[in-house]
Parts: sequence; C-alpha cells; structure tokens
Amino acid sequence: MSLLDFERSAMEYSANSRRLIKELVEYVKTAKANGKPLSSNSRVRNAIIDRHIEAETARLLAYKVAWMQGEGRSPNKEASINKIFGSETVKRTSETALEVLGLSGPLLPGSKWAKLNGRVPSLWVFHIPNSIASGTNEIQRNIVSTRGLGLPRG
Repeated sequence: MSLLDFERSAMEYSANSRRLIKELVEYVKTAKANGKPLSSNSRVRNAIIDRHIEAETARLLAYKVAWMQGEGRSPNKEASINKIFGSETVKRTSETALEVLGLSGPLLPGSKWAKLNGRVPSLWVFHIPNSIASGTNEIQRNIVSTRGLGLPRG
C-alpha cells in the first residue's frame, strides 16, 4: 500500500494541465472569433480561469503528498485525493482546450491546421488510462471514504 501511495503522488497531472493552460492562454490572446479576440469572450475566459484554479489546486495537493513523503509519513488518503483530483483536472483541462480550439482541436501533430502542436488530443485520450492507473478513481474514492473519513465500506 505504501508503494502505491508513492506512485499516486503524480506531479505530472498538474504539470500537464498548467502547461496546456499556459499554451491556451497564449492562443486565445491571438486567435479571433467573429472579428474579436477569443480572449474577450467571457465564456472562454471563465472556462480557462476555472481550469487554472483546478490546476493550481492539483499542484498544491501534489506538493502536500511530496512533503509528507519527504517527512517519512505515509500519504494514504492524501495520495488518493491527489490522484483523483489530478487525473480529473487533466480531463477537464483537455476538454476545455478542445472546446476552445474548435474544429482544429482534435487534429494531431503533423497536421498543418493543428493548434498547440496537436498536443491536446493525446492529453484528452490519456485521461482514460490516467483514471485507471494506480487504482481506478472509484477505488481511490473508497480509500478516501474509509481511511480519510472513517466511513464503512460501501
């Protein structure tokens, strides 16, 4: 169990989300829709802001797990919380990017019309195995329930 807690400290979830958000912000500053900068669209701005908040929260959760490991403590429920939140943050961030990029969003690297170097589709596809690896998010929720909240097994 302790080894799995270390595996679930996954910093890459927040790092991937933060990198994608940074690229998306740069994109919406220059892209136009209906003759206006995409960055002036409040729906786009709010979606990116929400993803930014989630990515920063995921980063802090990962730091807490790393700190606990550095202190020789077992981050049992914390690692599970981090794994759930981080993997679901990547999913929401990639979905937001696909929506903002529109029809060019799902294009892969190599296409001359792909935006953000075609990275978004692979991030979105990998959210599925990310929600399964190191124990499914449903199993992680059970761990948080029993070990974190002291609830009986469901």
